[in-house]
Amino acid sequence: MQNLFTKLHDSVRHLETLHEVFLDRGNFQGNVQDHLLYMENLARLTDILAEHQFGKQLYNSKDRQMILADMIEYIFLGRGYYIAAKGRYQLQGFLKAIMYFVNLLMSYETVTVEDNLRVKLLDKLKTAIPAVESEDDFDELLRFRGRIGLARKESDASAALDRYFDSFLPKTAGGLWHELLVYSFLLRYDFGYVIPLVLTQRFLSKFETVVPPDFLVITKSKNLYGIEVGMKKEIQSGSFSLETDIPTATIDTINSRSSDRCPICKRWIMFCQPVIDHYCDLEYEIKKAEVRCLNECSKYSEEQILQGACPYTKYRRMQTKRFHHKYTDGLHYHYRCVLQNLDPTEATFVKESRDEVALKTHYPDYAGLGNLLKSSKDYVWGIPLDKTQDIASQKLGRYLSPIELSKIKTLLFRNGIEGWEKKLTSIISEVVEKNENT
Repeated sequence: MQNLFTKLHDSVRHLETLHEVFLDRGNFQGNVQDHLLYMENLARLTDILAEHQFGKQLYNSKDRQMILADMIEYIFLGRGYYIAAKGRYQLQGFLKAIMYFVNLLMSYETVTVEDNLRVKLLDKLKTAIPAVESEDDFDELLRFRGRIGLARKESDASAALDRYFDSFLPKTAGGLWHELLVYSFLLRYDFGYVIPLVLTQRFLSKFETVVPPDFLVITKSKNLYGIEVGMKKEIQSGSFSLETDIPTATIDTINSRSSDRCPICKRWIMFCQPVIDHYCDLEYEIKKAEVRCLNECSKYSEEQILQGACPYTKYRRMQTKRFHHKYTDGLHYHYRCVLQNLDPTEATFVKESRDEVALKTHYPDYAGLGNLLKSSKDYVWGIPLDKTQDIASQKLGRYLSPIELSKIKTLLFRNGIEGWEKKLTSIISEVVEKNENT
């Protein structure tokens, strides 16, 4: 990574040097008119940039986490993809780079629970960027000890300090890495030609703007779809569809198993080397997202895994007659953390049980993405029918696509129809009744 940062700095320094040379009148021998023209246009440009605060778009405390994420996405999706375009081997290397960087993003969030590491980061930042130290909440954050940046009920900090802390990391809680992983997923499974729009958060026309989805996909059948990463964005996606007539779907990231934070240590559970190697091997057939570590791991022996040698192994077990300790609650834990926090007798029992169902990890997987593009009528608002609670919505999904549903919902919302949710339910019932009676 340091080499990438050095190269990025070299590019900025190159532009600075170009500017500095043209600033110095002494560099213009004989024809000073060139210098005068440069300075005249520079003065006008400087006024415009100051008036509209262009500089804040590149670094400010309020938008910092988005800006940092944009810089990362520029590295991978703005320049790095040229490597992937060179051939299959290079594409596999590009996908591996994304996967290992996602692990680094998960590592960065260790500062949520490690006071010493967080203080080291803040101390170093105030030296590297002195203006940071003058920000309103900086001193309070520097003095703070405890968990921060977690869900409200798990954080020891105030909501305001949580928000400020978040600004020091690029799109926390998986926001950035899900965008990168969805991109890799679309490429790995060859959905079509993928157009990243994560660095283009507004489409402009003369008088209006529209918020695009994170990706556009041109399928091999010459259809065009929008893909928005993350749920609860139906209105945004529906608005884009209304303005452009491009069907857009939102992708569930919560249940992707790429966002498992261990409930014990509060650290994210990363991707292991065998998973990364297989996922990025474009010839390797992945039959299901779940990996049973005891049966499928190519790095550790079964005994090593059982003893907790692998730091990537997850543990998930529902309570049964045989398994009923305090971590048999259906959540995903670090297996190591489970062993370390059970009493010795229970830990020994777990090891000796050789529970191949409970010890697992996962490939990146975004449930329903393929079906959303191939057969959208199996989904309602991006949610598989068998996971949709509303029975009427399940039936409606047989007659309308999630894009059509989203358009209806958006029109009702945008037109300010009072009680639009109730109205939508009425529309659902009417469509279901009409179709079932024909």
